[in-house]
Amino acid sequence: MADEQAKFSGSSGFLALRVLGVFVVLFLLTSFSFVAGYYYRQLTQMPTGLAVHQPAISLPFEIPGADTPLAQEKYNSSINIVSVTSEGGGSINQANVEIIPGDGRILLSIDPLVEPDTQSSFETAAKVAESYTGKSLSRHDLLYSVSNTDAQLIGGPSAGVAFTTATIAAIEGRDVRGDAAITGVINSDGTVGQVGGVLEKATAAAREGIALFVVPKGQNSLTFYQPVVEESRNGNALIKRTHYVSKTTGLQQYLNEQGYQIEIKEAANINDAVNSMIA
Repeated sequence: MADEQAKFSGSSGFLALRVLGVFVVLFLLTSFSFVAGYYYRQLTQMPTGLAVHQPAISLPFEIPGADTPLAQEKYNSSINIVSVTSEGGGSINQANVEIIPGDGRILLSIDPLVEPDTQSSFETAAKVAESYTGKSLSRHDLLYSVSNTDAQLIGGPSAGVAFTTATIAAIEGRDVRGDAAITGVINSDGTVGQVGGVLEKATAAAREGIALFVVPKGQNSLTFYQPVVEESRNGNALIKRTHYVSKTTGLQQYLNEQGYQIEIKEAANINDAVNSMIA
């Protein structure tokens, strides 16, 4: 009997120790979780009542001015752009921007139709113009249009830097050069992206008497294949072999050699575009 009581007492004590151990472990885990959560919140949460402003666009250059509302007036500007026609040539068009009091909408009045991603291109143009000028367009509507066009489809992205430049000119009340044209994609960081059909566009601009054509950085060059004929004789037979050699030349040099008087300049960002296109 005494042996059985001793066994029972021993097993009860062992069970009590196990239960106590479980409670200790749970207590430690709960305490660790609470402390870790507290320090995590201290590190990651901002103090209440503090508003943090994240600018929509971060341009890689200094922005002249603060984000102030634009005066409730009408503004307008126009700029020359070049589009590729359905025949593979180029045509000079006029990109227009009209800024009127409104609700921050972007309205398009373009015939013929524009490419599917044109809407986002115009939104980017407006945002970059806001950041560049420091003027908010939230109380204005922007009406973008294209006139004098023979193109079957207007490429919004390739006209992005043109519309951005025209919007800046309208806001600042400055004149755009009438003897110049520009092409290029406008990126959200204010840089100018490359486009297609630069040779066709430059040729059309030169043919129409444009004095200055601004292209994206890295596109003032032309690579083409020039035929080279080699002659040899096999007895009385004359054998001619033609092969092609790639040749790279400056776009302006090529056009000058074709008899056109035009200057080609590159634009890496919206600063370059404004300095070249706005008087």
